[in-house]
Amino acid sequence: MSKMEIFMISAVMAIAIMSPAKGADLAKRHQIGLRLGMWNQVTDARAEIGIGSVSTSVNASGFLGGISYCHWIEESLALDVRSGTMLAQIETNAGLFGTSSEAAGISYILLGVKYYFPQSTYGTDVRPFIRAGMGPYFGSQQQVDIDMGVVVESRSESSIGGQIGAGVDFPLGKHFMTGIDIGYNFMSDFKESIGGSKNYSGPTVSFGIGYLFGRGAGQ
Repeated sequence: MSKMEIFMISAVMAIAIMSPAKGADLAKRHQIGLRLGMWNQVTDARAEIGIGSVSTSVNASGFLGGISYCHWIEESLALDVRSGTMLAQIETNAGLFGTSSEAAGISYILLGVKYYFPQSTYGTDVRPFIRAGMGPYFGSQQQVDIDMGVVVESRSESSIGGQIGAGVDFPLGKHFMTGIDIGYNFMSDFKESIGGSKNYSGPTVSFGIGYLFGRGAGQ
């Protein structure tokens, strides 16, 4: 069983335990939240041993963390803003002439919409949705070389991309909401590779919890 499948099963079980409460109307309300999940752009860790040197590379575990903001324009339609970051690679090299370490990460900021369906779920505690968003993707990489001194080099890349996805939100009374979301990142290539890759397109699964505030249209 993959890490993504394990995470998804755990998230569903957590939601099932947390979501017996009746959901409130969402139109005209706001939500700020945290998201944790998996970004399936990973390979296994590897270690290479050569004459006079040891190289250890740990590619991303796929762990994804981020924050989100949602504003319901109406009960079926919400503005969705989200950002997320994944650690892309950590690498350490030790040799006869010194050591070096390298770290890289990928992040995004996306503006999009969520559409809830069918109408019979409005005001209930189980709300399926589809979503789409677009925005910039950023890659950063830093290398530290230690020999007779310390040399730090860093660089960054950017590209444009987006996500499409679907999921289910579970309002927990009037002030909290949790949910699970499955999506797919698609992005253009970086000009130069970050963490050993120019492109991090791939599927994601995430679990979120957020705080609802503001007065609804019917409140």
